[in-house]
This record gives sequence, C-alpha cells and structure tokens, in this order.
Amino acid sequence: MNKIIVLMSVFASFTFISCSNEPAETKKEVIVVPAPVEKPAPEVIIVKEAPEKTPSITVDKNGVKVETKKVKVDVNPN
Repeated sequence: MNKIIVLMSVFASFTFISCSNEPAETKKEVIVVPAPVEKPAPEVIIVKEAPEKTPSITVDKNGVKVETKKVKVDVNPN
C-alpha cells in the first residue's frame, strides 16, 4: 500500500513539474507574399444589327403561336 502511495506521489510531482515549465520562446520568420494583381477584363464590343422582323405572338381560340427569326451575332474582342 505504501508503494502505491509513493508511486502516485512521484507521478503527481512529475506531472506538476512538466506542466509548470514555460515553453521557450521561438522566433518565427514570416514571409509576406503579395497576392497577384488581377487585370480587369478587356472591353468587348458586340456588333449586332436589329432583326428585320421582331418576334410575333398570335393568340386565337386554338392557342398561342409564337414566330421568331434567328439572328447571327459575331463577337470581336479588341
């Protein structure tokens, strides 16, 4: 019984000693790297002619009819 009490007190003293030690100050070198600068997107001009005929919507007793015309669009970046 005495051996158990002595061992417990030894372990407790080691625990107190290890917890009370303050860690040594370490110097850390910090390197600051600037973030890459994003360039703004170049302006894009879209040239498009108005369609000759606009979409037409016809409503009658049979339902709705929608007529459209496809328009070709060209995008030329500068």
